[in-house]
Amino acid sequence: MNRCLLYLVAAGVFLLLQSTFSPLFLEARWRPNLMLILVVLLALRERPVPAMLTVMLLGAFLDSMSGTTIGLHVAACLVVFILIRLLADKLNVESPALLMLMLIGANVVHGLLVAFIMTTYADLATILYLLATNLAQQTLSTLLVFFLLLIFFPRWFLKGSGRSDPTRIFRGDLS
Repeated sequence: MNRCLLYLVAAGVFLLLQSTFSPLFLEARWRPNLMLILVVLLALRERPVPAMLTVMLLGAFLDSMSGTTIGLHVAACLVVFILIRLLADKLNVESPALLMLMLIGANVVHGLLVAFIMTTYADLATILYLLATNLAQQTLSTLLVFFLLLIFFPRWFLKGSGRSDPTRIFRGDLS
């Protein structure tokens, strides 16, 4: 329960940064999806049922702040969570490089799911154009924020004591 509270506090801070401060300083295409970092972290580190409920709450927070269709981000975050849980059983989730690849995949899947769900309510060409022009930049900015968080809070992302240096990715140590 204590960790769930920690995730909710982090979600509040991330939601405040994502909805209030990043629009002031960044274009829409360069705004990172900070909540997706928490979804990936919850899928990899926590027990399934409490984590799934927390992810649904994170999606509801995103829905309430984005003003879009109710349940849009709940469904997209839940699908991303389930896919990462399925992959986590097969992969070494302690590798920082793999964490970054999973975040890239999660960002792409989340963007495609949001676009797919939104096409039922809006013009398909407009949604696909916005997705095609913004998804790459948003994925890159989310990855940059994740890497910065990995540098400043390595124990939150990496469990192993010998794996606390995320800059080892650039030295060629990908294990």
